[in-house]
Amino acid sequence: MKTERQRRKVSGNIISFALAVATLVWVPLSLVADAGSTQPNTTGSQETSAKQQAPSLPQAAAPGVKTADQGFMNVEVLSEIPADQLLPAMRYMTFALGVRCDYCHVQDNFESDERAVKKRAREMMKMMFAIDNGSFGGHREVTCYTCHRGAAKAANMPTLSDVTPITTALAGGVATAPAADASKPASPPPATSATANLLPSTQGIIEKYVQALGGEAAIQKIETRVDTGSLETASHNMHSKIEIYRKAPDKVLTILHGARGDSSQGYNGTVAWQQRGEEVKELSGDDLARAKDSTAFNPGLSLMKNYARLEVKDIAKIDGHDAYRIIASRSSGTSDQYYFDAQSGLLLRISTEIDSPLGAIPQDVYYEDYRDVSGVKVPFLIRVVRSDGATIYKWEQIQANVPVEDNRFEKPTEKPKEAPAPKH
Repeated sequence: MKTERQRRKVSGNIISFALAVATLVWVPLSLVADAGSTQPNTTGSQETSAKQQAPSLPQAAAPGVKTADQGFMNVEVLSEIPADQLLPAMRYMTFALGVRCDYCHVQDNFESDERAVKKRAREMMKMMFAIDNGSFGGHREVTCYTCHRGAAKAANMPTLSDVTPITTALAGGVATAPAADASKPASPPPATSATANLLPSTQGIIEKYVQALGGEAAIQKIETRVDTGSLETASHNMHSKIEIYRKAPDKVLTILHGARGDSSQGYNGTVAWQQRGEEVKELSGDDLARAKDSTAFNPGLSLMKNYARLEVKDIAKIDGHDAYRIIASRSSGTSDQYYFDAQSGLLLRISTEIDSPLGAIPQDVYYEDYRDVSGVKVPFLIRVVRSDGATIYKWEQIQANVPVEDNRFEKPTEKPKEAPAPKH
């Protein structure tokens, strides 16, 4: 059937490229849904709002939206979710269990049911959904990480290293705190005591950031930018060259030169697409949102526009630097944290979450080694830290206002597939 031939075969190359592009997004995906909201959230506390908007279990795709079983081959438990949410769900499981894709899947034959662990994973997802439905009203409270904690096999008893010696407990007089839950946002760095009236305003921090970058006039003069460098994710054994072309106001092209060939993703201001080999796919949903987000030349310049509420919370330590921490909240109750150097004004870190149908992955993005590029400071080193390790982007060269033709960003024409040879 025609619909069967259109289903995608998943490969490690696809997931590697998805991971690479995902980490370069300046603004989290879920921001798009709330971008139209500019009014402060004044009804209740952020904590209460977040509780009321607790994540729900995987939802079926809306009518007319391609489902996972329509877009991919041999999908069972998550068959009815939107197709563009399947890979985020798979990525979450790799983080929660501390494994790679080939733990459950046969490399280059992901639809195969050859491995028993894949069937077991389906059973575990059904069990997890049953617990959340039966005990938590359909809200996502129990996830893969709840039991696995980054291990393929969940522990059923504490190890001796986890037990506080009796003498230590008696001497301290207090119980030890439980280990942090990686499914929750990472704890902010230790804060320096500061009263609210000593902290600058959000507007003041952003204005200082603009000046630290080089000033509004210099920023506006940058119409194109070409970043070339390397990408390294040791935990996934990924070492690649990467190029990013941007053109104001809303065009971007990312090219990843991997061991198995080149992959690319682009957005021309209207249409987003992805190409691997001769296969070209138009992006929609969260994939489209991610492509749009990656057009930004500088992160953190649109906080006033993109969030419902901004609060300068305190001063934290980031790699030895005092940094103002801004909690940027959406009307839904979710939030991100931005850290700006109190001395230089530059952005040091963004802490956020990457959501998926199965759970959220905390992520910290560090911006380092700022250098001048045509009058604007740009970070030449970006570290993306998640529970499974770090992805390092090292830019060897960043050029501004170089000629970049519009046709670079257009969706490539997919070559027609050759019909199979007739059987004799």
